[in-house]
Amino acid sequence: PAATSLARPPAAGSTRRMSDDDEPRGRGRGRERARDRDSDSDDDDRPRRVREFGGDGNDARGERDTDVMTVDTNDAAFILGKGGTTKQKIARVCGADLDLNERENKITIYGTRRQRQQAMDYIGFVMQQRTGSVTIELDDVRDDLTVCKVPEDCVAFVMGRGGGTLRMMESEWGSLMFFAKAGGRDEREHLMIFGTLRARRGAEMKVMSAIEHKRPGTFVRDGELVMQKRVRGDESPDSWTEDSFYLQGDEFSYALGSGGSTRKKLATASGCILEYVGQMACMVGYKKERKRARDYLKWLLKQRQGPVSVDADSRDDVTPLSVPSNSVGFITGHRGEALRAVERETGTFCFINEATRGGSSEELLIFCHDEGCRRRAKRMVQDKIDEHEDMGGRGGGRGGYRDRRDDRYDDRRDDRYDRDRRRDDDRYDDRDRRRDRDRRRDDDEDDDRDRRRDRRRDESDDDYDRDRDRRRDRR
Repeated sequence: PAATSLARPPAAGSTRRMSDDDEPRGRGRGRERARDRDSDSDDDDRPRRVREFGGDGNDARGERDTDVMTVDTNDAAFILGKGGTTKQKIARVCGADLDLNERENKITIYGTRRQRQQAMDYIGFVMQQRTGSVTIELDDVRDDLTVCKVPEDCVAFVMGRGGGTLRMMESEWGSLMFFAKAGGRDEREHLMIFGTLRARRGAEMKVMSAIEHKRPGTFVRDGELVMQKRVRGDESPDSWTEDSFYLQGDEFSYALGSGGSTRKKLATASGCILEYVGQMACMVGYKKERKRARDYLKWLLKQRQGPVSVDADSRDDVTPLSVPSNSVGFITGHRGEALRAVERETGTFCFINEATRGGSSEELLIFCHDEGCRRRAKRMVQDKIDEHEDMGGRGGGRGGYRDRRDDRYDDRRDDRYDRDRRRDDDRYDDRDRRRDRDRRRDDDEDDDRDRRRDRRRDESDDDYDRDRDRRRDRR
């Protein structure tokens, strides 16, 4: 069979705008087989495409078929990657199932026509990376590619040591990312991001955040977010765009959280891409997703000043739960850590509705775009309420509840405690220094006494010797 081009664009007429419905399902289901590498294989190093059965398939009906590629031994090892990570990444991005037979150096691709073509393209790009730089013709229209121009002094920062930062972005967003030449007159390498629309936009915002951190003013100018010009085919569907607003003062660190945990929590709960580029909070997605992310972020920032009231009846992304007032502190835990754990496990955003405080029970609001996640969080909180009732309502009473505003006072108390402890430590250190000084003085005095005693003993011995000599002389 004739060899096929690995970097060609989809067939004419197949390019279209991509929506979330195009996101492939069944990712990462590649079948693993026992592998015995045959280093003596002399197969032609050109990949071959062999039709196993059936026709071309029909992506509109989701019909799946099989293609087989033959590669050489070195390419097979490179495509597999450490622990199979590269193969799994390609399968996740294109949505096809990949099976690599290392004994025969054959890759079996199972999926729709579009998925199989993308898998062959991505495998070809990976093979090119093994032998040198990759070149992608941007004149060919692709709807699975986003190109990000990275300043030369930011390339190493975006890559990270050994490409670790880029691999982390790929893992977070399920994308395929590498630097390649754009072809034509432009000999510079640009960052190529392959994947679904959401994966590409999320990875792009992550890269923009890194570049803005390294070179401020690249994407945020005069309080406005500046986006790069997109290549042909990289189009967003209607109502999909970017929103942003500026975070004032210390709002940025508060909205980011430790290791970005707060930002990730709000992004997961809202179902929206949320990234901070400089001091700008950027929300990317459909209009409803962006509105949820903006609401959640504003409520979070308001909690720094005091409790927040929300009209739950007017929203379809919230599940209210009545909590006995004496159990509020138990379910939230010290400084809200117990409730934060529920949020992390269920992908939700939770807080007490200020409008319901002061009675025998209070309303816990559980926010998330996914109703299933809200139900799971509700069950977890209800289990903790039942557990507290079984304990007789002891422990974690109303006084144990503190919302985010009180964290500042906790920090101040901790600071005072640390200062007092340092003062105590200083007192102990001074006491120890005085004790050591006294001990050294005592040791010096003992040494002086010993020296004087030795001196007297020596003088006495000398006197004895002189007397003995005089007696000997008289005799």
